[in-house]
Amino acid sequence: MGYYARDDFFNNPELLERSGEILKGRLTLDWMKLDVERGDHRPSQAKRGLTFDDLNKGSYSWDAIPEKIRHNYSMAPRGAVLPPGLPHLGYDINRKSEVWSENAPALYEESKARHWIPSREVPWDAVESVDHSEEFERALAQLYTDLTGMATVLGDIPSKWVWRINQELVELKMWQCTQMFDAAQLADVFRKRAIAGGTGLGRDHSPLGELLKTVFDSGTYPCASASAHLLLSGLMQTLLRHLGAVSPNAADQTIARFGMQDVSRFLAYGIGHMNYLLDQRPHEQTSLSGHLDEAENALVGLLAAPIFISTLALLTAGSRAGASKAIPEVTALYRRFADEHAERRRAAGIASEESPLQAFVRELET
Repeated sequence: MGYYARDDFFNNPELLERSGEILKGRLTLDWMKLDVERGDHRPSQAKRGLTFDDLNKGSYSWDAIPEKIRHNYSMAPRGAVLPPGLPHLGYDINRKSEVWSENAPALYEESKARHWIPSREVPWDAVESVDHSEEFERALAQLYTDLTGMATVLGDIPSKWVWRINQELVELKMWQCTQMFDAAQLADVFRKRAIAGGTGLGRDHSPLGELLKTVFDSGTYPCASASAHLLLSGLMQTLLRHLGAVSPNAADQTIARFGMQDVSRFLAYGIGHMNYLLDQRPHEQTSLSGHLDEAENALVGLLAAPIFISTLALLTAGSRAGASKAIPEVTALYRRFADEHAERRRAAGIASEESPLQAFVRELET
């Protein structure tokens, strides 16, 4: 990209003269003569209101976006008139298949419609009357501490890439903005719940850090999407489901229910993104599969970590005394997660004969 020199507007006599004429009432309205598409864009469902789907027509449609965007590198919304001389904003993700999923516009609308407010909707007073042991609460705090880190990375991934994506893909970028908000809200509620329980936050640990670093350091957006939306979101969904099942506290059950709702959208986008990408660029399958195997290898380090296994065992058993006997149930939890993840990989088109996660779980079961 060539160097872009900014205009010195204040020292531009032509501009100052033109501004003076306008301020005297001699307006220039030639900008109103536009050759743009007009249409009857109205809500298809009155209750739902005007959505992206209702605007998906003609030149305003995302179906009109070419695979390789070459005509617009400005911040102009798709369908606007593009006069000569617009500044190049340096977008380097200009291929639609690199980021697009056909369900992204609908997921954006759903995220808005299903927005929840943890500070009000979580029954925080239930935390004041917990009927479990301090050891169980400590295990809850540790799991919530881990979930906080996972949610933070789920928000960091779209924030790391969104500014590099061409503005023509506006619906996708808006979906990423809701991803950032949803992930931030999850990190917020997980942290608050750990602290509110009275034992304080747990400890960070290297196996979790290695997994999150592997996801965050993905070299391309498709690889980041695969590991964040298929693997990490899937892990969070499994953990939240288990948390809601083992904790009788209404606050935990509420957090688990809404949390699973939010990460399910991440999973849906990840599968849709992989489907669209591989339909357009099937040769990407090799690199995506290799990256997912690498991320799964890092995940094995977390699943095998003593702090992680013992946390889940204590939560499953309900007490420290019974934790050792709950290991088979933790193994069964890992098996369910591994099978669900394998199914997601198949649905996304990047299945593996026996991925590191599957091999690890099989070893645990022998």
